[in-house]
Amino acid sequence: MKDRTILNILTTIGIGGSIFFLSRKKRNLKDWYLIFFIKTFVSTIFDGPVIKTKYLQYPHRYFPKFFDSNIVFLYILFPLACVIYNQFTYKMKPFKTILSVILFSGPMTLFENWLEKNTNLVKYNKGWNGYVTFGVLSFTFLLVKGCIEGIRFLDNRESNP
Repeated sequence: MKDRTILNILTTIGIGGSIFFLSRKKRNLKDWYLIFFIKTFVSTIFDGPVIKTKYLQYPHRYFPKFFDSNIVFLYILFPLACVIYNQFTYKMKPFKTILSVILFSGPMTLFENWLEKNTNLVKYNKGWNGYVTFGVLSFTFLLVKGCIEGIRFLDNRESNP
């Protein structure tokens, strides 16, 4: 399968998934959008320096003259996965929430490794590998989960003085 075809399929899945997962569970709709945007912000902060130092490259991507990163991964797929993770762990205790991150970071890491080996969509350099990807994904999922829990805590404290 050509790189462009894979990228187009991932884009379609990401946009379709965004429509589905960001509109379900209406009770917490604002939370899901907030998580999406927090994850986008966090990913941008982490991805920028990694790309500039060439630890990770996206040779085949949309708008290569304007973006060094792959906007489909950075601005659609990773934030969407974080929303799904937060929906999945919404009522879980902290220990299970931490263990559950493996269910999301693991398959994403395996898929990225497959893309790195079989396509020109992702290229690892200078010691970057699947373990680093797994660690960064897990850390950012938990960071965003902590942010949204903090926001919920402050919101509940404000509405119930």
